[in-house]
Amino acid sequence: MSLIKSNITMAILCAALAVPTALQLRSEAESFVDVGRIPLMFDGFTADNVGSVQLAQPLDGQPTQPGRAQADTVSYKQLVLALTDAGWALSNRGRPDLPLAGAPAMKSRIEADVFEHLRSIRKDPETLVQPAATEQQLAEYGLDDAHAFVVRCFDRTGKTIVADLLVGQDASKWGKGSGDVRGVFVRQRGSNDVVLYELQKPWRRSVKPKEWVDRTLFRLEPDKVRRFAIRNGATGKRTFVFERGPNQMRWEARGADDLGAPRQAEIEGLVQRLRFVAAQSVKKPLSRAGDMQALGLFPPQITLQVTTQDGNDRHQITLEVGGRLPEKNEYFLTCSESKFLLTWPASKVTQFELDVAQRLFDPKPK
Repeated sequence: MSLIKSNITMAILCAALAVPTALQLRSEAESFVDVGRIPLMFDGFTADNVGSVQLAQPLDGQPTQPGRAQADTVSYKQLVLALTDAGWALSNRGRPDLPLAGAPAMKSRIEADVFEHLRSIRKDPETLVQPAATEQQLAEYGLDDAHAFVVRCFDRTGKTIVADLLVGQDASKWGKGSGDVRGVFVRQRGSNDVVLYELQKPWRRSVKPKEWVDRTLFRLEPDKVRRFAIRNGATGKRTFVFERGPNQMRWEARGADDLGAPRQAEIEGLVQRLRFVAAQSVKKPLSRAGDMQALGLFPPQITLQVTTQDGNDRHQITLEVGGRLPEKNEYFLTCSESKFLLTWPASKVTQFELDVAQRLFDPKPK
């Protein structure tokens, strides 16, 4: 009998709990957002279809009266990033005098500051701030042609626009985006609907070429380095060469019979310092560098050569360091991996100004 009473009691408790549980589940279901069903401004956008990106900032002094400025009459300072066989690069399209045309562009930044945003901008009742805005309202949001920052993507033929976005004022200036919410006002070209795009992190928008240039020259896997050569002011005209075979850790010096045994740790330390090399700045194409002797690059003050081997593929990289830039802790630099005149920080250069004979070799036994 007691078992029957227990079962009845449990049934009553379950029934009592079922109602609030069902209400709670229903409430959660109503508040759940299916990301896959959120309307997006550029639905279906994928970076795989993009062949170039145009960024444009209207110049100061554009017409300020609503309706007076049109996209085809506004003057812009622009930057075009184009996909080439070697990767993303700065293009001189729209800026024929761009000194850094052809320089590699940072793929990671293009992804983070262009593609990621175009994939993420929502356009639904929660983000729509002003439907069918007038020209006056667009100007107030900074979304008229005279003030809006342009982000435009073309397909790989360069003829079809796959995304065309106008970016206006920071929402916090409107009292929107304050507190825990931050964002900017945006609209799609051809639409006057103003949308609030909430940002999870700062959005870097710039048409300055130097901010998009990839300054990385090369990365090495030290265990694949087979040859390291160095010549500097302390060595005079002598080039010191160190080699090792596959699967070997020990360095052998070539043509250094007049010196003692090579110091393995010191040589390996120099090679390790070259595992990742990036320029301090990218100046101009080597074809326009001018007098290389005046830059201290003919002959160079320091020459470094590294040869790597991956299977049967051998690759040699050469760095040549020139003179110091006036009033800067940088030195002119050329690299076989780049067609541009570069600079390198003084902190990097000094690591290779050592007296090779004394620092990388033991004293020769008498």
